[in-house]
Amino acid sequence: MGRLDGKAAIVTGAGSGIGRAIALGYAREGARVLAADINLGGAQATAAQAGNGSVFACAADVTDEASVQAMIARAVAEFGRLDIMVNNAAIQLHGQDGPCHTIPLDVWERTQAVNLRGPFLGCKHALTAMLAAGTSGVIINIASPTAFAQLGAGYAAYASSKGGVVTLTRSIAKDYAVHGIRCNAVVPGATETPLTDEIFANQEVRGALTAATALGRPADLVGIAVFLASDDSAFATGAHFFVDGGLTMH
Repeated sequence: MGRLDGKAAIVTGAGSGIGRAIALGYAREGARVLAADINLGGAQATAAQAGNGSVFACAADVTDEASVQAMIARAVAEFGRLDIMVNNAAIQLHGQDGPCHTIPLDVWERTQAVNLRGPFLGCKHALTAMLAAGTSGVIINIASPTAFAQLGAGYAAYASSKGGVVTLTRSIAKDYAVHGIRCNAVVPGATETPLTDEIFANQEVRGALTAATALGRPADLVGIAVFLASDDSAFATGAHFFVDGGLTMH
């Protein structure tokens, strides 16, 4: 038996990287998963990798409310329920983000739209579906070490957007606990994904990140994502789980 048998989940940004890994991890644990991504081909590749018919691909733009509503409706129609919402889709505009006074307005707005409006809309409409069904549920937001301490220096737009995710997570946890809905955030460390390819291509930066990570290896978020989606974490809400190999403590 899997720890998520009978559960239905949505994972955004599931066409690659962290989102794909979580979607496939959930499927291995018995969940049915809607793998949502603005890149439908990527989502379809994730579904194909699952290979057992438990992962379904969906095109979704997390910045667009109608698109998010359609994504939620698709999951409920496909699975008959929604138990788990993972807000993972994000962007980091390397070479355009920077110290506050250097950031063009369009870079700021685009970063906030994907990284903060996206989780807000995902939470809003997942909560609506869960409340309508009268069932408990789980929301997991993917935050970032840049929202803590000095690690966001040089990336003001990205760090600010992820700081918003941190606060949104706590607010939802408090507001919806009475309904049996839990909300937590995962704070990953240096994880190699298409989003961070440009960073890791710089060998000096790669070395610095590895040196700052106490465990000295890239992050693996699947285990914590399964734990937070399962009944094993039934008393956890409003928390931020640092899965960064010790990066933040530096």
